[in-house]
Amino acid sequence: MAFLRKLSIRSQLFILAACTISVMLVVILHTYSMMSGMITRSHEEYVKQTVSEIKKNVASNHDVIYRIMQDISYNQDVQDYLVETDKLVRYDKFTKLNKYLNGQKDLKEGIQDIIISGNNGTWIDLYGGNRYVVPLRMQLSGKKVNGYYAGMQQFGVLYGPDEKLVFATTITYSQQGALFNRNIGTAFFVVDASAIVSEQDYSSKATGTQIYLLDRSRRVITSNASVKTGSDFKGIELGSADAGNRIVDWNGRSYVVETEALPDIDGTIVSMAPENELLRDLLDIRKQELSILGIALLVLAVPFMFIINNILRPLKRLIFFITRIRRGDLLQFKKRIALDGYMEISIVATELNSMLDEIDRLTLSLVETNTRLYGIELEKKKSELAFLRSQINPHFLYNTLEAITGIAVVEGQDRIKTMTRALSSIFRYSVKGSGEVPLGEEIRMIESYVRIQQIRFADRFAVRYELTDEALAYRVPKMILQPLVENAVYHGFEPTLRQGELWIRGQVDGEGALRIRIADNGVGMPPGVLDGLRRLLAAPGAGPQEPADQKSIGMVNVHNRIQLMFGPGSGLRLESVQGEGTTIEMTIRGGSEEHA
Repeated sequence: MAFLRKLSIRSQLFILAACTISVMLVVILHTYSMMSGMITRSHEEYVKQTVSEIKKNVASNHDVIYRIMQDISYNQDVQDYLVETDKLVRYDKFTKLNKYLNGQKDLKEGIQDIIISGNNGTWIDLYGGNRYVVPLRMQLSGKKVNGYYAGMQQFGVLYGPDEKLVFATTITYSQQGALFNRNIGTAFFVVDASAIVSEQDYSSKATGTQIYLLDRSRRVITSNASVKTGSDFKGIELGSADAGNRIVDWNGRSYVVETEALPDIDGTIVSMAPENELLRDLLDIRKQELSILGIALLVLAVPFMFIINNILRPLKRLIFFITRIRRGDLLQFKKRIALDGYMEISIVATELNSMLDEIDRLTLSLVETNTRLYGIELEKKKSELAFLRSQINPHFLYNTLEAITGIAVVEGQDRIKTMTRALSSIFRYSVKGSGEVPLGEEIRMIESYVRIQQIRFADRFAVRYELTDEALAYRVPKMILQPLVENAVYHGFEPTLRQGELWIRGQVDGEGALRIRIADNGVGMPPGVLDGLRRLLAAPGAGPQEPADQKSIGMVNVHNRIQLMFGPGSGLRLESVQGEGTTIEMTIRGGSEEHA
Protein backbone atom coordinates (compact mmCIF):
# COMPACT_ATOMS: atom_id res chain seq x y z
CA MET A 1 0.00 0.00 0.00
CA ALA A 2 2.92 2.35 0.59
CA PHE A 3 3.77 2.02 -3.08
CA LEU A 4 0.25 3.09 -4.08
CA ARG A 5 0.36 6.12 -1.80
CA LYS A 6 3.42 7.38 -3.65
CA LEU A 7 1.70 7.25 -7.04
CA SER A 8 -0.16 10.13 -8.62
CA ILE A 9 -3.95 10.29 -8.47
CA ARG A 10 -4.09 9.65 -12.22
CA SER A 11 -2.05 6.45 -11.83
CA GLN A 12 -4.14 5.29 -8.89
CA LEU A 13 -7.36 5.89 -10.82
CA PHE A 14 -6.03 3.92 -13.77
CA ILE A 15 -5.05 1.09 -11.39
CA LEU A 16 -8.56 1.18 -9.93
CA ALA A 17 -10.04 0.97 -13.43
CA ALA A 18 -7.75 -1.95 -14.29
CA CYS A 19 -8.72 -3.77 -11.08
CA THR A 20 -12.41 -3.21 -11.83
CA ILE A 21 -12.02 -4.63 -15.34
CA SER A 22 -10.08 -7.58 -13.93
CA VAL A 23 -12.79 -8.31 -11.39
CA MET A 24 -15.45 -8.16 -14.12
CA LEU A 25 -13.44 -10.58 -16.26
CA VAL A 26 -12.95 -12.91 -13.31
CA VAL A 27 -16.70 -12.86 -12.60
CA ILE A 28 -17.47 -13.65 -16.25
CA LEU A 29 -14.91 -16.47 -16.37
CA HIS A 30 -16.04 -17.84 -13.03
CA THR A 31 -19.66 -17.80 -14.17
CA TYR A 32 -18.65 -19.57 -17.37
CA SER A 33 -16.72 -22.16 -15.38
CA MET A 34 -19.66 -22.84 -13.07
CA MET A 35 -22.15 -23.06 -15.92
CA SER A 36 -19.89 -25.34 -17.95
CA GLY A 37 -19.51 -27.59 -14.93
CA MET A 38 -23.28 -27.72 -14.47
CA ILE A 39 -23.83 -28.52 -18.15
CA THR A 40 -21.14 -31.23 -18.11
CA ARG A 41 -22.58 -32.83 -14.98
CA SER A 42 -26.09 -32.70 -16.42
CA HIS A 43 -24.86 -34.38 -19.60
CA GLU A 44 -23.06 -37.08 -17.62
CA GLU A 45 -26.23 -37.81 -15.66
CA TYR A 46 -28.22 -37.97 -18.90
CA VAL A 47 -25.76 -40.41 -20.46
CA LYS A 48 -25.61 -42.60 -17.34
CA GLN A 49 -29.38 -42.74 -17.12
CA THR A 50 -29.77 -43.53 -20.83
CA VAL A 51 -27.07 -46.22 -20.79
CA SER A 52 -28.59 -47.73 -17.64
CA GLU A 53 -32.01 -47.94 -19.30
CA ILE A 54 -30.49 -49.49 -22.43
CA LYS A 55 -28.63 -52.04 -20.33
CA LYS A 56 -31.79 -52.96 -18.42
CA ASN A 57 -33.80 -53.31 -21.65
CA VAL A 58 -31.11 -55.48 -23.27
CA ALA A 59 -31.02 -57.73 -20.20
CA SER A 60 -34.83 -57.92 -20.09
CA ASN A 61 -35.19 -58.67 -23.81
CA HIS A 62 -32.38 -61.21 -23.67
CA ASP A 63 -34.14 -62.96 -20.78
CA VAL A 64 -37.38 -63.13 -22.79
CA ILE A 65 -35.56 -64.65 -25.79
CA TYR A 66 -33.72 -67.04 -23.46
CA ARG A 67 -36.96 -68.25 -21.86
CA ILE A 68 -38.62 -68.81 -25.23
CA MET A 69 -35.57 -70.77 -26.44
CA GLN A 70 -35.64 -72.86 -23.26
CA ASP A 71 -39.33 -73.62 -23.76
CA ILE A 72 -38.63 -74.75 -27.31
CA SER A 73 -35.52 -76.80 -26.46
CA TYR A 74 -37.35 -78.73 -23.71
CA ASN A 75 -40.59 -79.15 -25.69
CA GLN A 76 -41.36 -82.86 -26.01
CA ASP A 77 -42.60 -82.56 -29.61
CA VAL A 78 -39.40 -80.77 -30.64
CA GLN A 79 -37.22 -83.42 -29.06
CA ASP A 80 -39.25 -86.28 -30.51
CA TYR A 81 -39.05 -84.68 -33.95
CA LEU A 82 -35.26 -84.46 -33.78
CA VAL A 83 -34.81 -88.13 -32.82
CA GLU A 84 -37.61 -89.54 -35.03
CA THR A 85 -36.29 -91.82 -37.80
CA ASP A 86 -39.61 -92.61 -39.53
CA LYS A 87 -40.11 -90.02 -42.28
CA LEU A 88 -43.92 -90.31 -42.29
CA VAL A 89 -44.16 -89.79 -38.56
CA ARG A 90 -41.65 -86.97 -38.82
CA TYR A 91 -43.81 -85.28 -41.49
CA ASP A 92 -46.85 -85.43 -39.23
CA LYS A 93 -44.81 -83.88 -36.42
CA PHE A 94 -43.47 -81.24 -38.84
CA THR A 95 -46.92 -79.73 -39.41
CA LYS A 96 -47.64 -79.61 -35.70
CA LEU A 97 -44.21 -78.09 -34.87
CA ASN A 98 -44.56 -75.47 -37.56
CA LYS A 99 -47.71 -74.19 -35.91
CA TYR A 100 -46.08 -74.36 -32.46
CA LEU A 101 -43.01 -72.43 -33.58
CA ASN A 102 -45.15 -69.72 -35.18
CA GLY A 103 -46.93 -69.30 -31.87
CA GLN A 104 -43.59 -68.99 -30.04
CA LYS A 105 -42.35 -66.46 -32.59
CA ASP A 106 -45.33 -64.20 -31.88
CA LEU A 107 -44.42 -64.09 -28.18
CA LYS A 108 -41.61 -61.60 -28.82
CA GLU A 109 -41.68 -58.80 -31.37
CA GLY A 110 -38.59 -58.72 -33.54
CA ILE A 111 -38.05 -62.50 -33.91
CA GLN A 112 -37.61 -63.05 -37.66
CA ASP A 113 -37.16 -66.81 -37.78
CA ILE A 114 -36.86 -69.88 -35.54
CA ILE A 115 -34.65 -72.71 -36.80
CA ILE A 116 -34.38 -76.17 -35.21
CA SER A 117 -31.37 -78.11 -36.50
CA GLY A 118 -30.78 -81.72 -35.40
CA ASN A 119 -27.48 -83.54 -35.19
CA ASN A 120 -28.82 -86.28 -37.47
CA GLY A 121 -29.52 -83.83 -40.30
CA THR A 122 -33.15 -83.23 -39.35
CA TRP A 123 -34.21 -79.57 -39.36
CA ILE A 124 -37.20 -77.28 -39.43
CA ASP A 125 -37.46 -73.51 -39.97
CA LEU A 126 -40.22 -70.99 -40.49
CA TYR A 127 -38.88 -68.87 -43.35
CA GLY A 128 -35.98 -70.78 -44.87
CA GLY A 129 -33.07 -69.60 -42.76
CA ASN A 130 -31.61 -73.04 -42.02
CA ARG A 131 -29.07 -72.99 -44.86
CA TYR A 132 -27.56 -69.78 -43.49
CA VAL A 133 -26.97 -71.08 -39.95
CA VAL A 134 -25.24 -74.33 -41.00
CA PRO A 135 -21.78 -72.67 -40.59
CA LEU A 136 -22.78 -71.43 -37.12
CA ARG A 137 -23.92 -74.92 -36.16
CA MET A 138 -20.55 -76.30 -37.19
CA GLN A 139 -18.80 -73.65 -35.05
CA LEU A 140 -20.92 -74.60 -32.02
CA SER A 141 -20.42 -78.33 -32.56
CA GLY A 142 -19.63 -80.01 -29.24
CA LYS A 143 -20.43 -76.90 -27.18
CA LYS A 144 -23.27 -76.57 -24.72
CA VAL A 145 -24.77 -73.08 -24.91
CA ASN A 146 -27.93 -71.45 -23.57
CA GLY A 147 -29.20 -68.21 -25.07
CA TYR A 148 -25.76 -67.66 -26.59
CA TYR A 149 -25.30 -64.67 -28.90
CA ALA A 150 -23.67 -66.26 -31.94
CA GLY A 151 -23.15 -63.06 -33.93
CA MET A 152 -24.68 -61.13 -36.84
CA GLN A 153 -25.25 -62.50 -40.30
CA GLN A 154 -26.72 -61.47 -43.64
CA PHE A 155 -29.63 -63.69 -44.71
CA GLY A 156 -29.93 -62.52 -48.28
CA VAL A 157 -33.37 -61.05 -48.90
CA LEU A 158 -35.20 -63.32 -46.41
CA TYR A 159 -35.57 -60.72 -43.66
CA GLY A 160 -34.63 -57.47 -45.34
CA PRO A 161 -31.32 -55.81 -46.27
CA ASP A 162 -29.93 -55.38 -42.74
CA GLU A 163 -27.92 -58.02 -40.92
CA LYS A 164 -29.76 -59.91 -38.19
CA LEU A 165 -28.68 -61.17 -34.78
CA VAL A 166 -28.48 -64.91 -34.18
CA PHE A 167 -28.97 -66.57 -30.77
CA ALA A 168 -28.36 -70.26 -30.19
CA THR A 169 -29.36 -72.81 -27.52
CA THR A 170 -28.27 -76.44 -27.32
CA ILE A 171 -31.15 -78.96 -27.25
CA THR A 172 -30.53 -81.79 -24.75
CA TYR A 173 -32.76 -84.89 -24.78
CA SER A 174 -34.66 -85.00 -21.50
CA GLN A 175 -36.51 -88.35 -21.77
CA GLN A 176 -35.27 -91.59 -20.23
CA GLY A 177 -33.46 -93.89 -22.56
CA ALA A 178 -30.24 -94.24 -24.50
CA LEU A 179 -30.27 -90.58 -25.60
CA PHE A 180 -30.96 -89.15 -22.13
CA ASN A 181 -29.01 -85.94 -21.47
CA ARG A 182 -27.31 -86.06 -24.87
CA ASN A 183 -27.05 -83.19 -27.34
CA ILE A 184 -29.54 -83.87 -30.13
CA GLY A 185 -29.56 -80.50 -31.90
CA THR A 186 -29.49 -76.71 -31.73
CA ALA A 187 -32.22 -74.04 -31.72
CA PHE A 188 -31.42 -70.80 -33.55
CA PHE A 189 -33.31 -67.54 -33.22
CA VAL A 190 -32.88 -64.93 -35.95
CA VAL A 191 -33.89 -61.59 -34.41
CA ASP A 192 -33.93 -57.97 -35.46
CA ALA A 193 -31.91 -55.41 -33.47
CA SER A 194 -35.21 -53.91 -32.25
CA ALA A 195 -35.82 -57.13 -30.29
CA ILE A 196 -32.80 -56.27 -28.13
CA VAL A 197 -33.25 -52.52 -27.73
CA SER A 198 -35.76 -50.12 -29.27
CA GLU A 199 -34.96 -46.77 -30.83
CA GLN A 200 -36.99 -44.98 -28.14
CA ASP A 201 -34.38 -45.99 -25.54
CA TYR A 202 -31.84 -43.55 -26.98
CA SER A 203 -33.79 -41.48 -29.48
CA SER A 204 -33.00 -38.08 -27.86
CA LYS A 205 -30.32 -36.15 -29.74
CA ALA A 206 -30.57 -32.96 -27.68
CA THR A 207 -26.93 -33.10 -26.67
CA GLY A 208 -25.62 -34.58 -29.93
CA THR A 209 -24.58 -37.72 -28.04
CA GLN A 210 -24.08 -40.80 -30.21
CA ILE A 211 -24.81 -44.17 -28.57
CA TYR A 212 -23.63 -47.44 -30.13
CA LEU A 213 -24.39 -51.03 -29.12
CA LEU A 214 -21.47 -53.22 -30.21
CA ASP A 215 -21.09 -56.97 -30.11
CA ARG A 216 -17.93 -58.82 -29.13
CA SER A 217 -16.51 -58.29 -32.65
CA ARG A 218 -17.02 -54.51 -32.41
CA ARG A 219 -19.78 -54.60 -34.98
CA VAL A 220 -22.68 -52.18 -34.61
CA ILE A 221 -25.90 -53.84 -33.45
CA THR A 222 -27.84 -50.58 -33.32
CA SER A 223 -27.26 -46.87 -32.64
CA ASN A 224 -28.92 -43.47 -32.76
CA ALA A 225 -26.48 -42.40 -35.46
CA SER A 226 -26.87 -43.06 -39.19
CA VAL A 227 -24.87 -46.30 -39.06
CA LYS A 228 -26.00 -49.53 -40.69
CA THR A 229 -26.47 -52.61 -38.52
CA GLY A 230 -23.46 -54.88 -38.86
CA SER A 231 -21.00 -52.10 -39.69
CA ASP A 232 -17.54 -52.28 -38.17
CA PHE A 233 -16.89 -49.73 -35.43
CA LYS A 234 -13.38 -48.49 -36.20
CA GLY A 235 -11.14 -45.63 -35.27
CA ILE A 236 -11.45 -45.69 -31.47
CA GLU A 237 -9.60 -47.89 -29.00
CA LEU A 238 -12.29 -48.81 -26.46
CA GLY A 239 -10.09 -50.29 -23.75
CA SER A 240 -11.81 -51.85 -20.73
CA ALA A 241 -15.54 -51.30 -20.30
CA ASP A 242 -15.08 -49.82 -16.80
CA ALA A 243 -12.35 -47.33 -17.73
CA GLY A 244 -14.68 -44.31 -17.25
CA ASN A 245 -14.90 -41.36 -19.59
CA ARG A 246 -11.99 -40.03 -21.61
CA ILE A 247 -11.30 -37.64 -24.46
CA VAL A 248 -10.54 -39.17 -27.88
CA ASP A 249 -10.11 -37.80 -31.39
CA TRP A 250 -12.34 -39.37 -34.02
CA ASN A 251 -12.95 -38.22 -37.58
CA GLY A 252 -11.21 -34.92 -36.90
CA ARG A 253 -13.30 -34.05 -33.82
CA SER A 254 -12.79 -34.41 -30.09
CA TYR A 255 -15.31 -36.63 -28.26
CA VAL A 256 -16.04 -37.51 -24.64
CA VAL A 257 -16.29 -41.31 -24.77
CA GLU A 258 -17.77 -43.61 -22.10
CA THR A 259 -18.10 -47.39 -22.30
CA GLU A 260 -20.32 -49.85 -20.44
CA ALA A 261 -20.17 -53.67 -20.64
CA LEU A 262 -23.17 -55.71 -21.85
CA PRO A 263 -22.53 -59.16 -20.32
CA ASP A 264 -25.83 -60.60 -21.60
CA ILE A 265 -24.58 -60.52 -25.19
CA ASP A 266 -20.87 -60.12 -24.47
CA GLY A 267 -21.03 -56.65 -25.99
CA THR A 268 -20.40 -53.00 -25.15
CA ILE A 269 -22.39 -49.76 -25.02
CA VAL A 270 -20.36 -46.80 -26.29
CA SER A 271 -21.53 -43.19 -25.81
CA MET A 272 -19.77 -40.39 -27.68
CA ALA A 273 -20.49 -36.70 -27.08
CA PRO A 274 -18.73 -33.97 -29.12
CA GLU A 275 -16.65 -32.05 -26.60
CA ASN A 276 -17.41 -28.66 -28.14
CA GLU A 277 -21.09 -29.47 -28.75
CA LEU A 278 -21.94 -29.46 -25.06
CA LEU A 279 -20.57 -25.97 -24.48
CA ARG A 280 -21.37 -24.44 -27.87
CA ASP A 281 -24.18 -22.20 -26.65
CA LEU A 282 -22.20 -21.31 -23.55
CA LEU A 283 -19.22 -20.26 -25.67
CA ASP A 284 -21.50 -17.99 -27.70
CA ILE A 285 -22.80 -16.43 -24.49
CA ARG A 286 -19.25 -15.86 -23.25
CA LYS A 287 -18.29 -14.19 -26.55
CA GLN A 288 -21.34 -11.95 -26.31
CA GLU A 289 -20.52 -11.04 -22.70
CA LEU A 290 -16.94 -10.17 -23.59
CA SER A 291 -18.15 -8.11 -26.57
CA ILE A 292 -20.63 -6.25 -24.38
CA LEU A 293 -17.89 -5.68 -21.81
CA GLY A 294 -15.59 -4.24 -24.50
CA ILE A 295 -18.30 -1.91 -25.81
CA ALA A 296 -19.17 -0.85 -22.25
CA LEU A 297 -15.52 -0.03 -21.53
CA LEU A 298 -15.29 2.08 -24.67
CA VAL A 299 -18.46 3.94 -23.71
CA LEU A 300 -17.22 4.46 -20.14
CA ALA A 301 -13.79 5.66 -21.29
CA VAL A 302 -15.16 9.12 -22.25
CA PRO A 303 -16.77 9.93 -18.86
CA PHE A 304 -13.82 8.32 -17.10
CA MET A 305 -11.31 10.65 -18.79
CA PHE A 306 -13.65 13.60 -18.20
CA ILE A 307 -13.84 12.80 -14.49
CA ILE A 308 -10.06 12.41 -14.24
CA ASN A 309 -9.52 15.84 -15.81
CA ASN A 310 -12.23 17.30 -13.59
CA ILE A 311 -10.33 16.00 -10.57
CA LEU A 312 -6.80 16.89 -11.67
CA ARG A 313 -7.29 20.36 -13.25
CA PRO A 314 -8.41 22.08 -9.98
CA LEU A 315 -5.70 20.19 -8.07
CA LYS A 316 -3.01 21.52 -10.40
CA ARG A 317 -4.29 25.10 -9.92
CA LEU A 318 -4.30 24.57 -6.15
CA ILE A 319 -0.73 23.21 -6.17
CA PHE A 320 0.43 26.15 -8.30
CA PHE A 321 -1.24 28.63 -5.90
CA ILE A 322 0.31 27.01 -2.79
CA THR A 323 3.75 26.95 -4.45
CA ARG A 324 3.60 30.72 -5.02
CA ILE A 325 2.65 31.26 -1.37
CA ARG A 326 5.59 29.12 -0.18
CA ARG A 327 7.99 31.42 -2.04
CA GLY A 328 7.42 33.99 0.74
CA ASP A 329 5.84 36.74 -1.36
CA LEU A 330 3.78 38.75 1.13
CA LEU A 331 1.54 40.05 -1.61
CA GLN A 332 0.33 36.51 -2.29
CA PHE A 333 -1.16 36.36 1.22
CA LYS A 334 -3.59 39.04 0.13
CA LYS A 335 -4.83 36.97 -2.82
CA ARG A 336 -7.49 34.25 -2.68
CA ILE A 337 -8.16 31.24 -4.92
CA ALA A 338 -11.51 30.38 -6.51
CA LEU A 339 -11.88 26.75 -7.71
CA ASP A 340 -14.97 25.53 -9.54
CA GLY A 341 -15.33 21.77 -9.51
CA TYR A 342 -16.29 18.88 -7.30
CA MET A 343 -17.35 19.35 -3.71
CA GLU A 344 -14.11 18.23 -2.03
CA ILE A 345 -11.84 20.60 -3.97
CA SER A 346 -14.25 23.47 -3.33
CA ILE A 347 -14.10 22.71 0.40
CA VAL A 348 -10.28 22.63 0.24
CA ALA A 349 -10.20 25.99 -1.57
CA THR A 350 -12.63 27.50 0.93
CA GLU A 351 -10.61 26.19 3.85
CA LEU A 352 -7.39 27.46 2.30
CA ASN A 353 -8.90 30.89 1.85
CA SER A 354 -10.14 30.74 5.41
CA MET A 355 -6.65 29.83 6.54
CA LEU A 356 -5.19 32.82 4.73
CA ASP A 357 -7.83 35.05 6.27
CA GLU A 358 -6.90 33.59 9.63
CA ILE A 359 -3.26 34.37 9.05
CA ASP A 360 -4.18 37.99 8.26
CA ARG A 361 -6.21 38.24 11.40
CA LEU A 362 -3.42 36.72 13.48
CA THR A 363 -0.95 39.29 12.22
CA LEU A 364 -3.29 42.14 13.18
CA SER A 365 -4.08 41.14 16.71
CA LEU A 366 -1.91 39.15 19.11
CA VAL A 367 -4.67 39.06 21.67
CA GLU A 368 -7.14 37.73 19.17
CA THR A 369 -4.59 35.16 18.13
CA ASN A 370 -3.98 34.01 21.69
CA THR A 371 -7.71 33.79 22.31
CA ARG A 372 -8.23 31.72 19.17
CA LEU A 373 -5.33 29.44 20.12
CA TYR A 374 -6.88 28.96 23.52
CA GLY A 375 -10.22 28.09 21.91
CA ILE A 376 -8.53 25.60 19.58
CA GLU A 377 -6.77 23.96 22.54
CA LEU A 378 -10.05 23.78 24.42
CA GLU A 379 -11.78 22.14 21.45
CA LYS A 380 -8.92 19.70 21.22
CA LYS A 381 -9.35 18.72 24.86
CA LYS A 382 -13.07 18.29 24.32
CA SER A 383 -12.41 16.04 21.33
CA GLU A 384 -9.96 13.92 23.35
CA LEU A 385 -12.47 13.66 26.18
CA ALA A 386 -15.22 12.65 23.74
CA PHE A 387 -12.88 10.03 22.25
CA LEU A 388 -12.08 8.61 25.67
CA ARG A 389 -15.76 8.45 26.54
CA SER A 390 -16.51 6.67 23.25
CA GLN A 391 -14.11 3.82 24.00
CA ILE A 392 -15.80 0.57 24.86
CA ASN A 393 -14.44 -1.49 27.71
CA PRO A 394 -14.44 -5.22 26.82
CA HIS A 395 -15.92 -5.87 30.27
CA PHE A 396 -18.88 -3.72 29.22
CA LEU A 397 -19.42 -6.07 26.24
CA TYR A 398 -19.16 -9.15 28.49
CA ASN A 399 -21.66 -7.60 30.94
CA THR A 400 -23.99 -6.68 28.07
CA LEU A 401 -23.92 -10.27 26.74
CA GLU A 402 -24.56 -11.59 30.24
CA ALA A 403 -27.49 -9.14 30.55
CA ILE A 404 -28.89 -10.46 27.26
CA THR A 405 -28.46 -14.00 28.61
CA GLY A 406 -30.36 -13.07 31.76
CA ILE A 407 -33.20 -11.55 29.75
CA ALA A 408 -33.32 -14.68 27.57
CA VAL A 409 -33.58 -16.86 30.70
CA VAL A 410 -36.43 -14.73 32.05
CA GLU A 411 -38.22 -14.74 28.71
CA GLY A 412 -37.70 -18.48 28.29
CA GLN A 413 -35.57 -18.06 25.13
CA ASP A 414 -33.20 -20.98 25.70
CA ARG A 415 -31.60 -20.76 22.24
CA ILE A 416 -30.82 -17.04 22.65
CA LYS A 417 -29.41 -17.78 26.10
CA THR A 418 -27.22 -20.59 24.73
CA MET A 419 -25.98 -18.54 21.76
CA THR A 420 -25.17 -15.38 23.75
CA ARG A 421 -23.40 -17.35 26.47
CA ALA A 422 -21.40 -19.25 23.86
CA LEU A 423 -20.58 -16.00 22.00
CA SER A 424 -19.47 -14.38 25.28
CA SER A 425 -17.14 -17.34 25.95
CA ILE A 426 -15.66 -17.16 22.46
CA PHE A 427 -15.12 -13.35 22.71
CA ARG A 428 -13.52 -13.60 26.15
CA TYR A 429 -11.30 -16.44 24.94
CA SER A 430 -10.17 -14.55 21.80
CA VAL A 431 -9.17 -11.27 23.51
CA LYS A 432 -7.67 -12.51 26.77
CA GLY A 433 -4.60 -14.53 27.59
CA SER A 434 -1.48 -15.38 25.65
CA GLY A 435 -1.10 -16.54 22.06
CA GLU A 436 -0.77 -20.23 23.08
CA VAL A 437 -3.18 -22.24 25.21
CA PRO A 438 -3.66 -25.89 26.19
CA LEU A 439 -5.66 -27.83 23.64
CA GLY A 440 -8.34 -28.37 26.28
CA GLU A 441 -9.10 -24.63 26.37
CA GLU A 442 -9.21 -24.53 22.56
CA ILE A 443 -11.67 -27.47 22.60
CA ARG A 444 -13.90 -25.64 25.10
CA MET A 445 -13.99 -22.65 22.72
CA ILE A 446 -14.83 -25.04 19.83
CA GLU A 447 -17.67 -26.49 21.90
CA SER A 448 -19.11 -22.98 22.30
CA TYR A 449 -18.74 -22.33 18.56
CA VAL A 450 -20.38 -25.67 17.70
CA ARG A 451 -23.32 -24.93 19.99
CA ILE A 452 -23.98 -21.72 18.06
CA GLN A 453 -23.79 -23.55 14.70
CA GLN A 454 -26.00 -26.42 15.90
CA ILE A 455 -28.68 -23.93 16.86
CA ARG A 456 -28.28 -22.17 13.50
CA PHE A 457 -28.53 -25.45 11.55
CA ALA A 458 -31.34 -26.87 13.74
CA ASP A 459 -29.17 -29.78 14.98
CA ARG A 460 -28.49 -31.08 11.45
CA PHE A 461 -25.10 -32.39 12.61
CA ALA A 462 -23.60 -33.96 15.71
CA VAL A 463 -20.04 -33.68 17.07
CA ARG A 464 -17.94 -36.44 18.65
CA TYR A 465 -14.81 -35.63 20.68
CA GLU A 466 -12.12 -38.28 21.15
CA LEU A 467 -9.03 -36.68 22.73
CA THR A 468 -6.51 -38.15 25.13
CA ASP A 469 -5.51 -36.39 28.35
CA GLU A 470 -1.99 -36.00 27.00
CA ALA A 471 -3.34 -34.26 23.90
CA LEU A 472 -5.61 -31.95 25.93
CA ALA A 473 -2.57 -30.72 27.87
CA TYR A 474 -0.61 -29.93 24.69
CA ARG A 475 -0.15 -26.20 24.04
CA VAL A 476 -1.39 -24.96 20.66
CA PRO A 477 -1.85 -21.54 19.01
CA LYS A 478 -5.09 -19.85 20.02
CA MET A 479 -8.02 -20.03 17.52
CA ILE A 480 -6.19 -22.64 15.39
CA LEU A 481 -9.09 -25.14 15.11
CA GLN A 482 -12.01 -22.76 14.53
CA PRO A 483 -11.36 -22.15 10.78
CA LEU A 484 -11.17 -25.92 10.15
CA VAL A 485 -14.39 -26.67 12.06
CA GLU A 486 -16.05 -23.76 10.24
CA ASN A 487 -15.02 -25.28 6.87
CA ALA A 488 -16.57 -28.61 7.88
CA VAL A 489 -19.86 -26.94 8.86
CA TYR A 490 -20.25 -24.51 5.94
CA HIS A 491 -18.69 -26.55 3.12
CA GLY A 492 -19.45 -30.08 4.36
CA PHE A 493 -22.91 -29.92 5.96
CA GLU A 494 -24.59 -26.75 4.65
CA PRO A 495 -24.90 -27.92 0.96
CA THR A 496 -26.74 -31.14 2.03
CA LEU A 497 -29.92 -31.82 4.00
CA ARG A 498 -28.87 -35.19 5.40
CA GLN A 499 -27.83 -35.63 9.02
CA GLY A 500 -24.11 -34.98 9.46
CA GLU A 501 -21.47 -36.08 11.94
CA LEU A 502 -18.23 -34.33 12.87
CA TRP A 503 -15.39 -36.10 14.66
CA ILE A 504 -12.58 -34.29 16.48
CA ARG A 505 -9.86 -36.72 17.55
CA GLY A 506 -6.49 -35.94 19.11
CA GLN A 507 -3.50 -37.79 20.48
CA VAL A 508 0.25 -37.44 20.96
CA ASP A 509 2.25 -39.96 18.94
CA GLY A 510 5.42 -41.77 19.91
CA GLU A 511 7.61 -38.95 18.62
CA GLY A 512 5.92 -36.38 20.84
CA ALA A 513 3.96 -34.75 17.99
CA LEU A 514 0.32 -33.72 18.45
CA ARG A 515 -2.01 -35.12 15.78
CA ILE A 516 -5.56 -33.79 15.50
CA ARG A 517 -8.04 -35.20 12.98
CA ILE A 518 -11.19 -33.26 12.03
CA ALA A 519 -13.42 -35.52 9.93
CA ASP A 520 -16.92 -34.98 8.55
CA ASN A 521 -19.33 -37.07 6.48
CA GLY A 522 -20.48 -34.10 4.40
CA VAL A 523 -20.52 -33.60 0.64
CA GLY A 524 -16.74 -33.97 0.24
CA MET A 525 -14.75 -32.40 -2.58
CA PRO A 526 -14.42 -33.15 -6.30
CA PRO A 527 -10.98 -34.57 -7.22
CA GLY A 528 -10.03 -31.34 -9.04
CA VAL A 529 -10.74 -29.14 -6.00
CA LEU A 530 -8.93 -31.59 -3.70
CA ASP A 531 -5.82 -31.59 -5.93
CA GLY A 532 -5.86 -27.78 -6.05
CA LEU A 533 -5.97 -27.49 -2.24
CA ARG A 534 -3.18 -30.02 -1.87
CA ARG A 535 -1.00 -28.01 -4.25
CA LEU A 536 -1.65 -24.87 -2.21
CA LEU A 537 -0.69 -26.64 1.00
CA ALA A 538 2.44 -28.10 -0.64
CA ALA A 539 3.66 -24.65 -1.81
CA PRO A 540 6.09 -23.49 0.92
CA GLY A 541 4.80 -20.34 2.61
CA ALA A 542 2.50 -19.42 -0.29
CA GLY A 543 -1.16 -18.48 -0.14
CA PRO A 544 -3.68 -18.74 -2.97
CA GLN A 545 -2.37 -17.35 -6.24
CA GLU A 546 -5.77 -16.95 -7.86
CA PRO A 547 -9.16 -15.84 -6.53
CA ALA A 548 -10.14 -18.58 -4.09
CA ASP A 549 -13.06 -19.31 -1.83
CA GLN A 550 -12.88 -18.93 1.94
CA LYS A 551 -12.25 -22.67 2.31
CA SER A 552 -8.82 -22.51 0.66
CA ILE A 553 -7.87 -19.19 2.30
CA GLY A 554 -8.68 -20.47 5.82
CA MET A 555 -6.85 -23.79 5.38
CA VAL A 556 -3.76 -22.19 3.83
CA ASN A 557 -3.60 -19.55 6.57
CA VAL A 558 -3.82 -22.19 9.31
CA HIS A 559 -1.22 -24.34 7.53
CA ASN A 560 1.23 -21.44 7.10
CA ARG A 561 0.67 -20.29 10.68
CA ILE A 562 1.53 -23.76 12.06
CA GLN A 563 4.62 -24.09 9.86
CA LEU A 564 5.90 -20.64 10.80
CA MET A 565 5.53 -21.44 14.52
CA PHE A 566 6.61 -25.09 14.61
CA GLY A 567 8.67 -25.72 11.44
CA PRO A 568 8.21 -27.53 8.11
CA GLY A 569 7.42 -30.89 9.76
CA SER A 570 4.12 -29.46 11.00
CA GLY A 571 1.02 -28.47 9.06
CA LEU A 572 -2.15 -29.85 7.50
CA ARG A 573 -2.86 -32.94 5.43
CA LEU A 574 -6.13 -33.26 3.49
CA GLU A 575 -8.19 -36.29 2.41
CA SER A 576 -11.64 -36.15 0.79
CA VAL A 577 -14.03 -38.36 -1.19
CA GLN A 578 -16.86 -36.64 -3.06
CA GLY A 579 -20.19 -37.58 -1.53
CA GLU A 580 -18.59 -39.26 1.53
CA GLY A 581 -16.79 -36.56 3.49
CA THR A 582 -13.52 -34.78 4.25
CA THR A 583 -10.74 -35.39 6.79
CA ILE A 584 -8.12 -32.81 7.82
CA GLU A 585 -5.13 -33.97 9.86
CA MET A 586 -3.15 -31.34 11.78
CA THR A 587 0.36 -32.18 12.97
CA ILE A 588 2.25 -30.00 15.48
CA ARG A 589 5.85 -30.95 16.24
CA GLY A 590 8.12 -29.36 18.78
CA GLY A 591 5.29 -28.02 20.94
CA SER A 592 5.03 -28.54 24.66
CA GLU A 593 2.68 -30.12 27.16
CA GLU A 594 1.23 -28.33 30.16
CA HIS A 595 1.45 -30.36 33.32
CA ALA A 596 -0.32 -29.64 36.52
